[in-house]
Parts: sequence; C-alpha cells; structure tokens
Amino acid sequence: MCFSTSYFLTFASGGKDLCRKWSKTQGGDAITSDSERTTGDVVRETIERDGAIRIGLARGLINARALARYIQIETRERYSFEAILSAVRRYPVKGKGVKHRGAEQLVSKLALKNKIAVATIKNSPELPVMLAELSKEVDYGRGETYRVISGPESVFVVIDSKNLARITSAVSKSSLLMTLDNLAEIVATESGDALMTPGVLAGLATELAINGVNLVACAAPPTSAIFIMKEEDAMSAYRAIERLSRR
Repeated sequence: MCFSTSYFLTFASGGKDLCRKWSKTQGGDAITSDSERTTGDVVRETIERDGAIRIGLARGLINARALARYIQIETRERYSFEAILSAVRRYPVKGKGVKHRGAEQLVSKLALKNKIAVATIKNSPELPVMLAELSKEVDYGRGETYRVISGPESVFVVIDSKNLARITSAVSKSSLLMTLDNLAEIVATESGDALMTPGVLAGLATELAINGVNLVACAAPPTSAIFIMKEEDAMSAYRAIERLSRR
C-alpha cells in the first residue's frame, strides 16, 4: 500500500510552451477544443488528490510556476502554461489549508511493536464465531495483539507472529487468502480534538510515504491510528511520526 507524494520546491520551467487553440469561459478558465474540463477543474483536481501538494501550498513551500509546469506535463501539454499558472494562483490555498495545518500535532503518544503478522481470510457466516473463540486464547494482560478488521468479502486479522499458527490451523486453505509475517505495528494515540480535525490520518500517512515507508495496512479507530509495515521500516516510520508530532 503506497501513497504517492511529491514536493515541488524548485523547478525550472524552460522549453517551448506548447498549446492548442483556447477558448475562454466565464471566470477566465481555458478549455481545450476537445474537452469540457476547464483548466481550473484540472488544477483543483490535481491539488486536492495529493495531500503533499496541498500541505506544501498551505505552508508556502511550493513554487506556483513549478506546480503549473508539473500539471502541464501531467496533462500532456493539453492546457496552456499561462492558463494553468493563473488557476494555481487563484486556488484558495489558505482557506483549504488552515484546517489541516498542525493536524498531525494532535498525536499524544506513540507505541511500536515488532514480531507482528497478518492474515486475510475469506468471509463466511461461521468465521466470526471462530475468530471469537480464538480471541479467548489471546493473553491481553501480557500485551499480546489481536485485531480483527472485517470487510464485505474478507477479514483482516492482525496478530503476534508466535500466534499466527492458531489462525492458519483454524481455517481451511481455500479460505486463507494471504499471510504476511515479519511485520511491525505503530499505534498513534490522538487527542479528542482529532475526531473533529480533518487531515490527521492523511498527514501521518503522507509523512510515512515521504520517508519511504510502504504501509501493509492502516486503520483509524476513534482517537488512534494504526500503521502496519515491514519490520525493517519500523524505526524509520516511528522517527518520522515522532518528528512530525513535535513540529
């Protein structure tokens, strides 16, 4: 599970500006002769689907001309550079970024645990009963891990590596879709304000992606965020979130 992120701190927009014939719509957005999407639509979609771009714009870290050139390249030169640049400068970055600023600082505690495994099991009417019986064998008092995340077609179980055999022996081979071992888990405990603050999980996941951490899975129950990654990435992930929460 990967999260694509890009920061555009510097970019030399050289070369010839290729463009087609443009028509102007109300508000100054340009559209191509073969598309109903305005330049403003393209710019807004590009910014809003990438958390790193939104955060970078809100913090004043991204060069508007560099971002405009990036969008032009991504759209295969279908939109004029000047039209894209104008739309980037009109984007209400302060209004959209202020709610997200500092959201990651709502993390109050971090916990890291290694020797974690996961199992993905095909959902069935009898599976919840079987998983409930297995939970009775888990020693929560000694800090053992047992988390069940249910979906419409499969169930994802997070468990200590030493207890993985309990899962694999209890379900049929045809029902066991996948198992992964040698994983680690980071639990970020959040303050109550996190429930009403947009961008907390996105900010944490973006920071992990920027630091090269590939997430196997993540979950966000109330007042916490759970990230699962390979053990080799665990310390990098922990330090990245710790640095972020101290900013």
